[in-house]
Amino acid sequence: MAKMKRTLAIGAALICLTVACDSEKTPDGESTPHSIPLTELKKMSVNDDPLGELKDHPQIVSEVQYGDGRLIAYVTSDSCGIITTSKNDPQRNDIHLVSKWPSDGQGTDPLPAGPYNSASSNGSAKAWASLLCSKDAMVIEYTPDGARSSLGQIRGEATATQLPGNRADSRIIIGDPATRQQIQKHAGDLKRQ
Repeated sequence: MAKMKRTLAIGAALICLTVACDSEKTPDGESTPHSIPLTELKKMSVNDDPLGELKDHPQIVSEVQYGDGRLIAYVTSDSCGIITTSKNDPQRNDIHLVSKWPSDGQGTDPLPAGPYNSASSNGSAKAWASLLCSKDAMVIEYTPDGARSSLGQIRGEATATQLPGNRADSRIIIGDPATRQQIQKHAGDLKRQ
């Protein structure tokens, strides 16, 4: 009987250890399952691919349409990026941001699935974008040029939401479904970078 209790105790300890190893802490201390790396997300194609000439062989993971424009998110072997283009002229891009994944001990942890590096840029007129980039997720805030450019069709491993306020700001979260859900839950306090 004592031997059986010892075996059960060891088994229970191994289960607890396995569960602890399969989760990580979010910024507020909650546990979340490990994320799937961005490079393992389903690759997608887009009409009139504006990334065809990039030498790092980018993998497109999302396309979000805004009026007559679109935002395409992609990853390479060590970075993530976004490009905004016109549907009428796909080779004309307004904003092109690229950020390398943080090295060990680098980056910030404002959201789950970090650490993140960040980049931001203005485009023509009132267009603006910021990018948080980690190996497991991308968080993009985007203001398209023009009030008529409201959030449209979303393709790929992305969740896009319109942000409250007078502008056409939106937040796009890219990653596996569980990671997107965790980030969306914590992103309400995220401020422009």
